[in-house]
Amino acid sequence: MRVRRDLLFSLLILLLTLLAYANSFEASFHHDDIHTIVRNSHIKDPAQIPRFFFHPEMGSGIYTATSSYRPLLLATFALNYSLGGLKVFGYHLFNFALHAGCALLLYFILLRLSAYAGRGDQEAPLGHRLTALFGALLFALHPVQTESVTYITGRSSLLTGFFFLASFGAYLQSGLTGGRRYAILSWVFFAAALLVKETAVVLVVLLGLLDFLFPRGRTWRDRFWNLLPLVLLALVYLGARIYFFGSLNYTGDPLRPFVAHLLTQPRAWVHYLGTLLFPLNLNLDYDFPVSHSFLDEGVILSISLLLGLGAGVAWLGRSNRLVIFWAAWFVLNLLPTNSLIILEDLVSDRWLYLSTAGYAALLAYAAGWIFQNLAGTRSRAPKIAFFFLCALIVELYGFSTAMRNFTWRNDRALWEDTVAKSPQKARPYSALGVALALEGKLEPAVQNLKRAIELAPQGGQAYINLGYVYGLQGKTKEAIAAYEEAIPLNPKLLPEIYNNLGLIYYQQGQLERAETLLRRAVEIRPHYAPPYCNLAALYEKRGDSDRAIEYYEKTVRLAPDYGPAFGALSVLYAQKGWKEKSQDARDEFLRHSRR
Repeated sequence: MRVRRDLLFSLLILLLTLLAYANSFEASFHHDDIHTIVRNSHIKDPAQIPRFFFHPEMGSGIYTATSSYRPLLLATFALNYSLGGLKVFGYHLFNFALHAGCALLLYFILLRLSAYAGRGDQEAPLGHRLTALFGALLFALHPVQTESVTYITGRSSLLTGFFFLASFGAYLQSGLTGGRRYAILSWVFFAAALLVKETAVVLVVLLGLLDFLFPRGRTWRDRFWNLLPLVLLALVYLGARIYFFGSLNYTGDPLRPFVAHLLTQPRAWVHYLGTLLFPLNLNLDYDFPVSHSFLDEGVILSISLLLGLGAGVAWLGRSNRLVIFWAAWFVLNLLPTNSLIILEDLVSDRWLYLSTAGYAALLAYAAGWIFQNLAGTRSRAPKIAFFFLCALIVELYGFSTAMRNFTWRNDRALWEDTVAKSPQKARPYSALGVALALEGKLEPAVQNLKRAIELAPQGGQAYINLGYVYGLQGKTKEAIAAYEEAIPLNPKLLPEIYNNLGLIYYQQGQLERAETLLRRAVEIRPHYAPPYCNLAALYEKRGDSDRAIEYYEKTVRLAPDYGPAFGALSVLYAQKGWKEKSQDARDEFLRHSRR
């Protein structure tokens, strides 16, 4: 009977999650998807997958500088591309499967944890199962999860979450059964989580807290040996980060003063709590102000609220340590992104992915406690009313998720929503400008890009985007001026600037000047395909077919899905009399054109 209930509840979780995300499967690529997937030639060749584990820079098709070591994530993108190219359906289906898997894992963790904590046996009664079901549905359907599920590169949170929860669940099962194979599974899943996202290291602390709160008759020595393999895995991972990046820092750029960053964090944590309780104004790019004084009213109120909540958790935890554990789960999973480490963004919905499990568990326990107390009353009306209240919350979350997914349907809709919610932030205007330009709405694109420059004149990217749009308008002088404005602002953008300027001068017939700029782009970023292709066209125009072939071949090695380069090679090979190579290149051109 209980197995049937678990199966029924699992199917219910899958069905309701599918209903909430059914309108997300055709949402377009957005933002980081472009350099991570669309323009990343590395994921388009399955033979490159082993190299992902030794070359972190392969995580982007544009930027060489990176602070992320995520080889397993890249391998899943390579798998998606090998199966369906750049058709978004497969990417979204993979994301949905991961999210549904996380919800199912949370359901079984909530069941097993009660037994682990000594608050019930493994064969949990119906009430415990309903509590677990409610928690899993809150996690699965909360609209804050859309940034992790519908945003394709949000997969980093999903994949980490899946392996994190699987490792935690296996550790629980190992403690309940004493089975060695579950302990080994826990180690394997934890290693996989680390290979997706660095934030998974907090699992070690969380499991240490679990064994501290629920010793289950074991000595400190036994608990230490249980945890040691996971600690060693975390140390190996941290050593790998130091080897690849020279430190544990995410960035060396002075994004904001450290003290101001710390003062802002209490407000960020209160923002997250408000977002979970009332997810009414979700935003891809929050314009979150920095606090500069401890006397700031928002800082004082936020610290007071957090201290009050902490005291409440401690008081409730005296009678139920699971409250302390799930509150710690929420906190620990936010610490890597919202504590001492300074990141570009102050808040982001996708950073809440695993923390939402803690919120969902606490809310589910509260609902279970209320329902248990109502069970002692004679009247059935309060119990029925409360049951339907819980169902209404689930329905509202699911409906809000579906509505939020419509915002993600294409770039223009997403960035129009973001501009409306962050009207004083430059990045949304710049992104909206590009989205409008791609739809052929060039004048509105220019206006948005100029607004982005007004808000952040030192940004650089908005100037590049403006130069691109001016080029589409045929305003060559304005395009050159925009690109030249960008040169001193951000050295990371120089290859793109030099490539675009080189292309303009090539089109004007200034071949020597174009060649100089394109060669600079290649020197700075050797794995960046566009300048190789433009140099190949330049040499072809000069009549230097050998060098043209050389650079087109370099182009297709870096961007094996770039059809026009194969088309040009087919013609050049034919001119050389290389019929077989010409036919092969033509076949590749036709294959990629269809794709």
